[in-house]
Order: sequence, then structure tokens, then C-alpha cells
Amino acid sequence: MKWTRLDRIFTSLALIIILFAAHNLFLGKAQAHGPTGSSKIRVNNEQIGPYTLLVATSPETIVVGPMSVWVRVADNESDSLLRDAVVMIEATPGSGGSSVTVQATHEHAGNAFDYVAHLDIEDSGQWDFTVTVEGDPGQADVSFSDMVRGGLPTNLIVALGVFLVVVVLVVGLFLARQSALMPDEMEQA
Repeated sequence: MKWTRLDRIFTSLALIIILFAAHNLFLGKAQAHGPTGSSKIRVNNEQIGPYTLLVATSPETIVVGPMSVWVRVADNESDSLLRDAVVMIEATPGSGGSSVTVQATHEHAGNAFDYVAHLDIEDSGQWDFTVTVEGDPGQADVSFSDMVRGGLPTNLIVALGVFLVVVVLVVGLFLARQSALMPDEMEQA
């Protein structure tokens, strides 16, 4: 079987679409923990106990899967950012069940001033989050709740859509080749 120019074009397009979809699917998972994308401020420089806290979550709309909680801690007395606090994040499903507790670290934040924790949320529904900060000035807790969305992630929907387009292209190419072969076979009979 000899490849025509049309065969090569359709095959090249299909491969490009498949590579693009795979890249976006895997890149989306990596970016869920990175600095890209939007975030939602939960506590905006509020004095809580001996600290002034700034707390944000990412992505802005929390969906089942990976998420991040970002915390900046300042001492109320000196107004300086604290580098040696212990910051714990606890996420508890509102419907009951086991909570997820993770320590926020500078390593996850990529700098010496912020604390970031990565969590994996497994169920949709109402979730309660508690940020606990401990250091020399004392301890402080702040809580917030959010609705975790379920369903298919956007990357999966895009990947399935691209797969469907590729299937349609392959079937269309097959049918076009079959119809092109039919007149030749009719003439030979």
C-alpha cells in the first residue's frame, strides 16, 4: 500500500493533535502544584493571635485532585515575616471521613518567606480547612470552608475530545480511501 500525500497530511495532523493533547493533559497535572493559574485569597493580612496571616488556595475553584495552600506569616509585634514557624494545613470533608494533614514548607514555596502545602482532595462536597501556625510568639488557627467540585477535569475532557477528533479523522480517511478504490475495482470487473 502506497501512502498518498493526503494520507501523510492526515497522519501528521493526527499525530500533532495527539501529542498536543498528551502534553496538555500531563502539563495540567504538573501546573496544579506550580505557581501558574489563579488563586483565591482566604485570609487577607488579618491579625490572628500573635500573627498577621495571608492565606490563599490554588486553584481558585477547588476540584477533586491536587491543590495548594499558600501561607505568609508575620509577627504582629515586629511586623517582620517569620521564617521559622511551623505551619500545618488540615482539610476535613464536611460529610465526615478522614482528614488530610500536611505541613506547609518553604521548599514547596520556593522561597524563605512563604509556606506552601500540597494536598490531594479525593472527594467532592463541602470541605473545612484549618491553618495552624506555631512559633515563638505562640499559636494561631484560622479556618475556612469551600465547596470542592467533582466531575471530569477539563484536561480529561479536552483529551477525550481530541481522541474523538482523531477517531473521526481516521474513519474519514479510511472511507475516503475506500471510495477512491471502488471505481478502480468496478472497472476491472
